[in-house]
Amino acid sequence: MTTITKLESKVKELSKLLEALKELNAAIDLQDIFQGILDQMVMIAEVKAATLWVLEKEKNQIVAKASSGTSAESLPMPTLSVGEGIIGKVIKTGEAELIHDAENVIDSSVASPHTTSILIVPLQAKGQIIGAIQLNDKKDGGHFDTRDRELAAILAEQSALSLHNSQMYDELYKMFVSMIRMLAERDPLTKGHSERVARYAWLIGKRMKLDSQDCFELYQAAILHDIGKIGIEDRILRKTTGLTESEYELMKTHTKIGARILSAIQPNRFFQKSIDTAMLHHERMDGSGYPKQLKGEEIPLFARIVGVADAFDAMTTVRTYSEGMSVREAAAELIRCKGSLFDADIVDIFIEILENCSYDLQSFPKTDAV
Repeated sequence: MTTITKLESKVKELSKLLEALKELNAAIDLQDIFQGILDQMVMIAEVKAATLWVLEKEKNQIVAKASSGTSAESLPMPTLSVGEGIIGKVIKTGEAELIHDAENVIDSSVASPHTTSILIVPLQAKGQIIGAIQLNDKKDGGHFDTRDRELAAILAEQSALSLHNSQMYDELYKMFVSMIRMLAERDPLTKGHSERVARYAWLIGKRMKLDSQDCFELYQAAILHDIGKIGIEDRILRKTTGLTESEYELMKTHTKIGARILSAIQPNRFFQKSIDTAMLHHERMDGSGYPKQLKGEEIPLFARIVGVADAFDAMTTVRTYSEGMSVREAAAELIRCKGSLFDADIVDIFIEILENCSYDLQSFPKTDAV
């Protein structure tokens, strides 16, 4: 069995588990799950404001992940230490808190100047406390009572299960992509290349005002764009001198191999942009690229973005057979080739990003994609 066939088999095995978990949830983005849970609670419990807090064990903190009626970012304390304040107490003990005189509460993480009544219920699934939901003031002006606490507890129980399943999927998904990424980084000469390309591509997407889900999928596509190199022989992949014409032709097949590997993921509709990007990131605006010789906007947007990021990183990376260009030299080359090889608008956006950090990659903006 060839290396690529073995990888395809492993991808199929893992993707079956991904699919099973995926069917439990309507969206990949955990933020959608957070907000959906909270919106449901607000509607049914008929409250003026609410906040969903999630326990992040690996960071030993509690974070406000979603809000309604107030901005989670505007909370005085959107991040708490484990056990801190009333929220921390509820998560630690698993017991709900019902507060009638909220105006006298000095815990700024839950109280605000106009809050009179607060109800906080834990989110518990599979015997584990994974967060809490805070409800502020009933819409009818009354105070929360025992019936409200019982209703909120029932809703929280169902919400916690959905959140737990989503977190399981999210963790498995990240593990899955990490495994694929590790396999793609076989070539020691290009180690870190995929991460840098993903970083550049994500920043371009943000500057283009793509929404958060598109930016996430763009980052994913960029991380996986060279996965097809797993199917290229080591004698070619690790060659420290220039490739012969026949070796270059074999190297070019990594685009088709990458698309083939990613197509093994089910349900592959969630990876379609990654599949297209793996296949088409070497296409060029004038039709001189490969493997399909597409032109202009026939090339998908993600492939055009990754094409610019990929070329820039290739030009600025030091290899045993190349000293690499300076950042300014590589930028000048992108400008020279915009419109012919690279999408002119995408090049202009990337140049703006470079100018904003004075062409210093050490001060290049970080991403919050993952």
